[in-house]
Amino acid sequence: MSGKGKQRGADIKQEDILQAVVIADTFNVRFAPITEKKPRTLLPVVNVPMLDYTLEFLAAGGIQEIFVFCCHLADQIRTHIRNSKWNDSSSPCTVTPILSEGCLSMGDAMREIEDKSLIRSDFILVYGDIVSNLDLRSIIQEHKRRREKDKNAVMTVIMKKAPPGHCSRCREDDSLVAIDSTNDRILHYLKTGNQKKLQLPVEVLTDNKNVQLRYDLLDCQISVCSPQVPALFKDNFDYLSRDDFIKGILMNEEVMGNTIFGKIVRDEYAARISNLQMYDIISRDIMSRWTYPLVPDNSINNHDNSLSYGRHNVYLSKDVTLARGCILEENVVVGSGSSIGCNTVITQSVIGNNCKIGENVKITGSYVWDDVTIEDNCVIETSVICDNVTLYDGVTVNPGSVIAWDVKVGPGVHLPQSCMLQSHPVDDDDDFGDDLPEADQGQQITESSPDYGAKSKAYEYRAPCDSDEEDEELRQDIWGLTLHSDDDISSVDSHKSDEFSDEEEEMQDEISMFYAEMIDQLRRSEEENISNENMILEINSLKHAYNIAIKDLHGMVLKSLIDLPFRQNTDGQQLLVDIKKNLTKHLPLLKNYIKPNSTEPQMDGLMALEEFSLQEPRINTVLVKILHMLYDMDVLEEQVLFRWHKSIPQAEDVPERERLRKQVEPLIKWLQEAEEESSEDE
Repeated sequence: MSGKGKQRGADIKQEDILQAVVIADTFNVRFAPITEKKPRTLLPVVNVPMLDYTLEFLAAGGIQEIFVFCCHLADQIRTHIRNSKWNDSSSPCTVTPILSEGCLSMGDAMREIEDKSLIRSDFILVYGDIVSNLDLRSIIQEHKRRREKDKNAVMTVIMKKAPPGHCSRCREDDSLVAIDSTNDRILHYLKTGNQKKLQLPVEVLTDNKNVQLRYDLLDCQISVCSPQVPALFKDNFDYLSRDDFIKGILMNEEVMGNTIFGKIVRDEYAARISNLQMYDIISRDIMSRWTYPLVPDNSINNHDNSLSYGRHNVYLSKDVTLARGCILEENVVVGSGSSIGCNTVITQSVIGNNCKIGENVKITGSYVWDDVTIEDNCVIETSVICDNVTLYDGVTVNPGSVIAWDVKVGPGVHLPQSCMLQSHPVDDDDDFGDDLPEADQGQQITESSPDYGAKSKAYEYRAPCDSDEEDEELRQDIWGLTLHSDDDISSVDSHKSDEFSDEEEEMQDEISMFYAEMIDQLRRSEEENISNENMILEINSLKHAYNIAIKDLHGMVLKSLIDLPFRQNTDGQQLLVDIKKNLTKHLPLLKNYIKPNSTEPQMDGLMALEEFSLQEPRINTVLVKILHMLYDMDVLEEQVLFRWHKSIPQAEDVPERERLRKQVEPLIKWLQEAEEESSEDE
């Protein structure tokens, strides 16, 4: 009898396989109008469907059974899974699509999963737009060990240390978490958004002596859940999202006894493509290989090894055609069958499959999908160009634009910033777009106009009148920068203008005070011999105290290390010696903020030096030598210097900035010749 009992227990344990639920829907309009033809989780991210990154992450974590819950355009997701490697007999896990077009929230999906009795053990709950290289196995085991001691531990929320201003955080990710430092139990969880004042229950502080208030944590939207979680969703119909669930559990903790814990990770990568801003950031991270092994030349999308990895993170398919004189600067992916004309310059961009790009084209920070034709003399900056789009000769696409499927624009057209175009007016009977209820499809569409060119086939997309205000702000807040036309700015009433200038003045005051304190800290480090490690801690605490953006911090750290010897030295000949001495002493401090292979921080530092040299003639005269010094110290890379030198100054004092670049030309020419010699040797 005892033997039979042991055998039965072993069988039950063997059946306890690892499961995951992927919500392949987001129930908002953040990617409209792109998602009219294709569900968001199948949109390409560096030429790979978004969903495949999530499935690859789960499979690598040892998940054996995955349920993909589909709503909008569910048939496409089912077909994609059926035709993918996840349907092969060699697949490490089973992937099962669950179709339900009637769900309007994650809560509805979880309630339907409970009705189908799909969950038999602890499971992972994620959206289908997660990119991560986390090791799930250890986190799941930790959750299970905790559950053996406490059956009421219903969820472990995975969070990553990422302070405000971190590139992988956007505005909607900001949250305040009260956590018990002894056991990582979450005591309070609050999404802050744009709130300036936060309310925290006083008992959180009075009843828990080990409480920590954390504002430096990014919720990765990856949760390890106990089997009773779907039932808890079903019992509470006001749980529409996972955030609602967490809030409800914490509010009713004393009554129900259920608890939620946090797991804080540091070195691994985890982020969610929740809006176009994050789409851009995560795409760049993939090209820069922060997400390894989920990188363009790995097996996730490179089964036949047709994609090669080259210097400066340039990835090329074997069958691409590159004309003489075209330049692929850095962080560039070019898909299969694409051709690029002569004198075309591409940087920080992804080119899809079977694209035809003409001559004298400039593409910066943009995402060109499949079967796109871009004729000669076009300029595309910080935009998304969907499948089958044609841009005729001389078209300029300005930052923040989204050109949806099958649109034709041009020739000779300059699109305004944040322009959103689609190929047809919306019919009242059309199916709805990105997870948007049919009642919300009241877009206002203007007829295809000669403004978009003689050969155009383009209609302006405008957000639904009754769409969520916050969703619309986030959708328009593309690439972290809300863009306004001159007409918009001039139409702002005087009250708002005054309010804006007051906020701007207050922000400038905070930046000035922060910079003054940082200079004082550097002086103290000399007098008291403070280590670079302690200086980093001091600067980080000042950054949080003054709420300084990471972009501003990069420039101010570099500037301050040059500014201090400048203030202390009036002898021009000795100035360079003292600058080099100070940079050498604080090189670990500088490289903590301006890291190797990090283009944007280096650009931030260069822009700060540019401003400094325009303000101070003595710095102007030695700028070339300072840049050479920073290059020799491996703080600045040649490709970043080339990019800065080519950048078109956007300021009133353009002649002065152009003279500055002319002054730096000998260094740039020397670096280019050195790079050419190195390439020939290879």
